[in-house]
Amino acid sequence: MNESFSDTEKEEFSEETAIRQMIDGITDSLASMTKEERLEWFRRSQYPHPINFQKEIDGTVYTVNAHFNAAAAESIQEKTERILLKL
Repeated sequence: MNESFSDTEKEEFSEETAIRQMIDGITDSLASMTKEERLEWFRRSQYPHPINFQKEIDGTVYTVNAHFNAAAAESIQEKTERILLKL
């Protein structure tokens, strides 16, 4: 079976592969850290601004906006710390 991929498909595949490799690297790095080191890594890695962005795919612009529940029982930091401490 000889499949032919367009340049766009090849670029998207390459980008997805690179992202997956980066995520795997971060996951491996976090797994080797102590709980305290993971929490410190998270504090350094937090976004200072809302997580909103736009991406154009095949001529269509997609907008992503993150929304958080202001009435939540715990903050995103508290929730993340709780999750990370269970690792």
